[in-house]
Amino acid sequence: MEPQGVIARCAMKRRFLTTAMRESLVAEQSVARFRLFECAFTVAFLLYMGRNLLHPMEWLTAEGFHLAEGLQRPGSLPPFPLLPSWGVPIFTGALLWSGWIVGFRSRWRRFGFGALALLALYAEGVDSASAFALNKIYGAGFIFLLFAPGYGGNPPRGSVMSVRVFQMMLLTIYFATGFTKVYGGDWLIHTDVVWSHAQGYYCTEFAAFLLRHLPPFGWTIVQYSVIVFELGAPVWFVWRRTRPFAILFGLSFHLGIALMMQAVWVFSLQIVTFYVLFLPEKTAANWLNRLTDVGRNLLRNGTRD
Repeated sequence: MEPQGVIARCAMKRRFLTTAMRESLVAEQSVARFRLFECAFTVAFLLYMGRNLLHPMEWLTAEGFHLAEGLQRPGSLPPFPLLPSWGVPIFTGALLWSGWIVGFRSRWRRFGFGALALLALYAEGVDSASAFALNKIYGAGFIFLLFAPGYGGNPPRGSVMSVRVFQMMLLTIYFATGFTKVYGGDWLIHTDVVWSHAQGYYCTEFAAFLLRHLPPFGWTIVQYSVIVFELGAPVWFVWRRTRPFAILFGLSFHLGIALMMQAVWVFSLQIVTFYVLFLPEKTAANWLNRLTDVGRNLLRNGTRD
């Protein structure tokens, strides 16, 4: 083949790859699953904050225990000023208003995301001892949602980049967690790591039941399956043939965490919201339409009453 023909074929291949990457990463597509994720992510945050608001005075005011400056974890924010008692209703109202804006006033949702990002940041600063990674993920998520490319229409259409960023966030969390277990922990050294964790501070009645009845090799199987799942998440979720099994395993995995560890269900719920981004677009659009209809009916009934 002549050199000009080879050059032409290489140029065509480059154009094809460039077009394919653009279509996959930034092209305008139906983004119903992204809108569905916005709502699911916000609801999970509201439930997490609502759990803390069961004891608002201990959490947000000087009536509770708070670490002094210098006693917090390295890298954490300096302690934020605590709220006076009259500030708790304002905080709660801002939280509910922001969630309502995101769920029922999509045109104004950026205002809601901005307020939710500030609330997540404040929750991190006022109670860094128990915030851990939850607030960091919520804070980063809401900041990106605030500046994410817009969309419009029904079903909504916009840049698929927003979907890809949050998909990559989930896969990075999984892979980093698995990598830490293998290279920074003892998950490949001992076979009873999950078994020992199940007996810790967060042990529930369900975990106690499994500890009494599940044989040791069962805990070992769970341990190694978790490592394979987390390290291979970039493959299991990206490859369409393995994606349904990855979603099914992941849901079972996080359900097990929620049932076996007290108060950790808020973390499982947070991570599971990312699974919405891996749904088929038609399925996400159907779910979004149903939720929209439910929301409209609730608003109409509330207005009539």
